[in-house]
Amino acid sequence: MNEILDNVVDRVFKKAVELKVDDASVIAAYGRENMARFSNNSITVVNTLDEMAVFLYMIKDGKRVVGVTYSVKNGELDKFVERLFSSMQFVEKSSEATAMPKGVFKYSGENDYDKEIEGLSEGIIDYCENAINAALSEGAKRVSGTISANTEFYKIKTSGGVEEYDRVSYVSANVRAFSETNSSGHGLSCATYLSKFHPDEAGKAAGTFARESKNIGYWSEGEYDLILGPTVAADIFQMVGTSASAFRVDSGTSFFKDCLGKKVAVETLTVEDYGTVEGGFGGRKFDDEGVPTQKNIIIENGVLKTYLHNTTTAKKYNTVTTGNAGIIAPHPWNIVVNAGDMSVEEMIKECKKAIYVTNNWYTRYQNYMSGEYSTIPRDATFLIENGSIKYAINGTRISDSVPRQLSSIKAIGKDRKWIKWWEIEVPVYTPAILIERSRITKAQF
Repeated sequence: MNEILDNVVDRVFKKAVELKVDDASVIAAYGRENMARFSNNSITVVNTLDEMAVFLYMIKDGKRVVGVTYSVKNGELDKFVERLFSSMQFVEKSSEATAMPKGVFKYSGENDYDKEIEGLSEGIIDYCENAINAALSEGAKRVSGTISANTEFYKIKTSGGVEEYDRVSYVSANVRAFSETNSSGHGLSCATYLSKFHPDEAGKAAGTFARESKNIGYWSEGEYDLILGPTVAADIFQMVGTSASAFRVDSGTSFFKDCLGKKVAVETLTVEDYGTVEGGFGGRKFDDEGVPTQKNIIIENGVLKTYLHNTTTAKKYNTVTTGNAGIIAPHPWNIVVNAGDMSVEEMIKECKKAIYVTNNWYTRYQNYMSGEYSTIPRDATFLIENGSIKYAINGTRISDSVPRQLSSIKAIGKDRKWIKWWEIEVPVYTPAILIERSRITKAQF
């Protein structure tokens, strides 16, 4: 694979040099996904998808452009570079244009990689059947979902003297189960080693939630304490990591503006970002500028400790890059939330009037600067009264703001899970959380 990446990267880099650019960064990424989809208890699709992408950033006379292509034949690559270079005539000079960091760097982090995931193809069917059977054994009547095994390979080459490779593997199960009354439950399992992958547990969770949510009861709009399961908590902490980007702060799309060194959450909360971390699969050992990625403490004991930087934003803030480039916009890699000391069952016992949300979708932000958003609980959602679950409810909408919720966390769970699926783009390792007094309204469709 390295030879294929070499050929692509060298071709693009050579063409950029021929055009006499001042600086360039080329990243080639190859990914293979072995995927199976199942519906109504039967496997419906088994497929293998291969994709190669090439990312190119160039600076010339203070003008900078960035582009991506998925056509990697030699002639197409040359045309891609030429077209991107030609587009510079329409770009204004930027005072923020910063030269590529100079290597050679030492890369200490390593991503998890499992050859068994790379070779997983026919065996994926067995994992699907395990997930389906586990859900059915818990009382589900219909089971749907996907299992995918992914391997990704990277190479970067920059005018700063960087030339490095990386790779990562991960496998995930996304399972939904339905009861005879059409109540539903959701389960996830994400892992970077096949030995730590448990689709049966995802199926069991989905089937259990589907069974336990069959009894639907009445509820009224108002303020409730919220227990957010890991899948839902990940949605909050994904935005925490994204909003820590210095680019978002500058562009007015972050609720962390002017918050460095200030309290932004309860003292019991710590949120970190890792380029590479055990179990993580959203990062690399180098960022888009070739700088080694690292651990960054975003929130420590409730205090905002850092913004995430590339070299451009770091220069603007008179600091150093945090290894989070994005050439234009720095971003988080893998978000890790600290564990607390309570189980979900103990949280339930603490609540007099609360709602337990196990899954959500359609999260929409009305105001990024204030962090105001709404989201719709999906699948099993439960009304809690006087320390116990009363029954399941449906048709709810959560309307709140992330800053208020961060400052209103009453308890943090002790059991953490890696969460990544189509609602969660940045992998998040998080427990459940208990939040005081969120506004719950009727969802209108």
